Amino acid sequence: MFFSFLKEEWNRLCSCLIFNTRIPVSPLFTYSEASASRSSRYFPLVGWIVSAGASFITVGLSWILPIEISVILGMIVSILITGGFHEDGLADVCDAFGGGWGKEKILEIMKDSRIGTFGSLGLILSLALKFFLLVYLFKLSFWIFLYASWVSHAASRWFALVLMMLIPYARDNDLSKSKPMVKKLRISDFTFSIFFGCFPAFYFVLTYQNYTIRIILAFLFSTFFVLYFRNYFKKWIEGFTGDCLGFTQQSTELIFYLGILLSWNFI
Repeated sequence: MFFSFLKEEWNRLCSCLIFNTRIPVSPLFTYSEASASRSSRYFPLVGWIVSAGASFITVGLSWILPIEISVILGMIVSILITGGFHEDGLADVCDAFGGGWGKEKILEIMKDSRIGTFGSLGLILSLALKFFLLVYLFKLSFWIFLYASWVSHAASRWFALVLMMLIPYARDNDLSKSKPMVKKLRISDFTFSIFFGCFPAFYFVLTYQNYTIRIILAFLFSTFFVLYFRNYFKKWIEGFTGDCLGFTQQSTELIFYLGILLSWNFI
């Protein structure tokens, strides 16, 4: 019974890695739609992996390269790990809601693999903002940089699950490749995900208690953001899509960096 439970959790984790990253999984993994539909519980854990790969590469390279170049290379590593999966979602949402009117048109643009003006602008501005935020966080302390990266990557993916809990899946057909993963989030899976999404922030606060208010502010900013776009997405497309989750992840990651850095000047 116990080993059967472990095997099922392993299959769910591997399904999550396949969906969210380019990381090879164990040949012991057995795919099933049942496992895939429950794999969202591990979304925040993927943030731990992406953060570890990107931030430790950045810190390691900073010993031989300027901070700015190290940060850029770390960002490239994070994109290589995920295959630009979340960035693609951000670009699609910017294109769809920037150029579409009405649910059908917005969803049609969102499915288009081509990138338009709004998507290009969204990617350029978000990546530029992320670069400068990471550089300034690194200049404060590379420990703060490491913790901020861990917290932001984990919590931002958890906030994508919060959005899934608040509104239904928007597409009516079964053709979306993300539907088995995101069409329905069980309360038990969401509860399970809280540990991976919030533990990094909890550990950060325990280690540096004077940073408590900064982390709280970052969570508050992200909560307001998700609540706003919950209403926005529901108004225009009556729910969310996989691209909306990518947009939420990228945006709340930036909000965490910004919240931690912004509070530095006032607290």
